[in-house]
Amino acid sequence: MKGYAIAILVCCCAVLGSCSKEDKLPEIRPAASGTYTDERDANTYEWIRVGNLEWMTSNLKYYETAPYYECTYNVLGVPCAVSVYTTTNLEADYEEYGNFYTWEEAKALCPEGWRLPTDEDWKDLEMALGMSERDANAEGWRGDREATLLRQGKDGLGMNLRLAGNVSNSNRYAGAGLNLWLTFVGESGYYWTATESDKLSTPNVWFRKIFADYETVYRGVTTLNKLMRVRCCRDAGK
Repeated sequence: MKGYAIAILVCCCAVLGSCSKEDKLPEIRPAASGTYTDERDANTYEWIRVGNLEWMTSNLKYYETAPYYECTYNVLGVPCAVSVYTTTNLEADYEEYGNFYTWEEAKALCPEGWRLPTDEDWKDLEMALGMSERDANAEGWRGDREATLLRQGKDGLGMNLRLAGNVSNSNRYAGAGLNLWLTFVGESGYYWTATESDKLSTPNVWFRKIFADYETVYRGVTTLNKLMRVRCCRDAGK
């Protein structure tokens, strides 16, 4: 009878998900929070403090000349227009997910007092959420539930890291040429770091990626022929 009851419990867990990792997520709340208004364009960003860093809880929107959806050149300097494989409205995408940036733009365009996070900044954040130092220093998909925590809104951590896609050069479809193509919105989120790498023969940097169905965070290197979103950070108490 006892064995039968255990079997019923296991079945309920499998059907209802009541025994999932989600039920066991640690309740991590920011040590402080606030808002910051970018004087350059009057956009206001909420921020949270985790460990020794303060992070914006939405992607950067600032642009110097035009938002990405009005692109007139690509990362190779060739005239272009950002395109999509779906019917995504690019202006609406910008409003919801923020601007896209080349790596050079990403390094330069966080507001005064804020910065593009380094690889170490991302690792500090991940370890503050429970990732081991060994995992944090590894490549590929690492950790346990840190991505789930990073995606939580105000009912949890508050970081609200979005599945905001990326933009890259592609000739996947006839006529695409050297245009920039927006892909993976709602599936993956790609974020620059400020840290260069020497792992490839061409210039490359570390980046972070989260995926809709994964609770882990991807750490790897990428070449610079793409655009990614940006989360700005600053040292706590600035």
